[in-house]
Amino acid sequence: MFRSSQRALLVSSIAFTVLLSASSGCSYSEHRKAETIARGQLLFAMHCQGCHTGRRLDLEKVPPDLHGLFDRKYLPSGRSATDDMVRSTIQTGRSGIMPSFEGSLSEEDIQAIILYLHTVKATPAMASAAQGKS
Repeated sequence: MFRSSQRALLVSSIAFTVLLSASSGCSYSEHRKAETIARGQLLFAMHCQGCHTGRRLDLEKVPPDLHGLFDRKYLPSGRSATDDMVRSTIQTGRSGIMPSFEGSLSEEDIQAIILYLHTVKATPAMASAAQGKS
């Protein structure tokens, strides 16, 4: 369920994407991909950001930051960093740590979130910390 401010954000994000695509001469598929990424960003903000970047103090375990998720070989769970593994995690959750979104997010919604996550790169500080752990 969208709140009016989230609906306004979605509409403005899509409008911006359309204008940007039109002015840059993007093809239809590039335009469609940009729209899907914008929708994925909004869905992430609505369903994921509170835990994965909000640092909620009421959680027993702090969920991992998802910046640079697909830049790594493995997900924080130890599974391979693939679209299918991320889709599975979103659908089924993580054994009492993360809720299942099956039934509340459509396959298109999940795909939009995954596509958005591919665009979220690690910050330089995060990349340096990851190299130090290797």
